[in-house]
Amino acid sequence: MSKNQLAPIRTDEFENYFTQKELDIVVNSIAKNATNEELALFIQICKNNGLDPFKNHIYFIKYGNQMSIQVSVEGIQYLAQQRDDYRGVTTQLVHENDDIEFAVDENTQEVRVVKHGIKFPRGKVAACYAIARREGFPDKLVIIEREEVEHLSKKSGSQWNTYFNDMFKKHVLKRALKAQFGIDVDDQDQQEIEPYQPRQRVDITPEDNKSISVNEGEVIDADDALAKTWAEIQNIVNDRGVSKEDLKDYIQEKFQKKSKELTLQEVVALKKMLDYDFPKQKPAAEEMSFDDFEGMELE
Repeated sequence: MSKNQLAPIRTDEFENYFTQKELDIVVNSIAKNATNEELALFIQICKNNGLDPFKNHIYFIKYGNQMSIQVSVEGIQYLAQQRDDYRGVTTQLVHENDDIEFAVDENTQEVRVVKHGIKFPRGKVAACYAIARREGFPDKLVIIEREEVEHLSKKSGSQWNTYFNDMFKKHVLKRALKAQFGIDVDDQDQQEIEPYQPRQRVDITPEDNKSISVNEGEVIDADDALAKTWAEIQNIVNDRGVSKEDLKDYIQEKFQKKSKELTLQEVVALKKMLDYDFPKQKPAAEEMSFDDFEGMELE
């Protein structure tokens, strides 16, 4: 075997966590093109923390030789829910016509919601807050104004453009859970993700509260990764002369979903499939833009 050849991927050591069928999907789809070391690392992270890639708790993302592992908001919430002292989390949007009042608790010095009245019409979304509850601890309230996250909706292809309210709530939810339960490398009492190598702790929610990286390469946010992958798909279909209708039919055939319903893993898989199934040809007469992708719906 030459130095450039990889040994066959051994999956038997992980069969006590994934079934053989699940392992096949991980190897051939979820973590496709992973090296042996990257695959072993990804599965080890899933196994050590009970994260399930089939429930979108965690993503394997690879661009060229750069590999990153992204723990989703759902994954972070799952980690919090496994604790005996988890007592739930509430997330609410604040609209400009709502009657809301916050105050600092004299005993705990924590900010709390005094009242939140809803009036109609509610007006535009002005802020969002999340309350994470933990037994034996004061409720942790995180408040973020709209202006603090509007830059995220200005990125081409970002999910924030189409699903701003949902993304806003997830963003604040993640911040509140991190603050309340200390899902952080500095908190040794908390489950943590082990990204770079097995049995070395690392933060699953860095200071930007958006993403993690597991090597010396790029740190990727899930929304940025989705936008970047759609941009690459856009280049492929424009370069290969694939029409908008052909792309719709292709997505329907392969995924039985509308394009806006595809997960990050499915969009990454779509890019690879398009690159393989559509060889280069004459450019399409009309190129598609991000607006086409954002508004695309399958019949």
